[in-house]
Amino acid sequence: MYKSQQGFTLVELVVVIVLLGILGVTALGKFEDLSGDAATAANSGVAAEISSAAAINYAANIVNGGGVVMDNTNDSCTTANLAPLFQSGTFPAGYAAANPSTDCPTVGAGGTYNCDISDTAGLGLVATATVICTAP
Repeated sequence: MYKSQQGFTLVELVVVIVLLGILGVTALGKFEDLSGDAATAANSGVAAEISSAAAINYAANIVNGGGVVMDNTNDSCTTANLAPLFQSGTFPAGYAAANPSTDCPTVGAGGTYNCDISDTAGLGLVATATVICTAP
């Protein structure tokens, strides 16, 4: 009489475990450094938020004379001077603005200048935001 097989052999189980281990090690490399990518994306997001806020502010100034006036020498790339562009009125924590390429008095109303947005955690991340100057 023939005996029917009732399960897996030890060799089959070892082969499956080894294959799962190889797949696991291969997939681990893809997820290892996501924190750096997340920090870079967050920094770029803050810079894009400043650029968008400046564009909306410029449109509000053109349409109805409202918005934040960005036309004097103090409206360079500082957190205090860019903070009014945000709905909350505060610059996002953990980020700093610096290094203006120029200021509003130089480029005039409707002109633009760039600000470098960096993280304050010391990761060395820098993104560029474009600020549009408005008239009073």
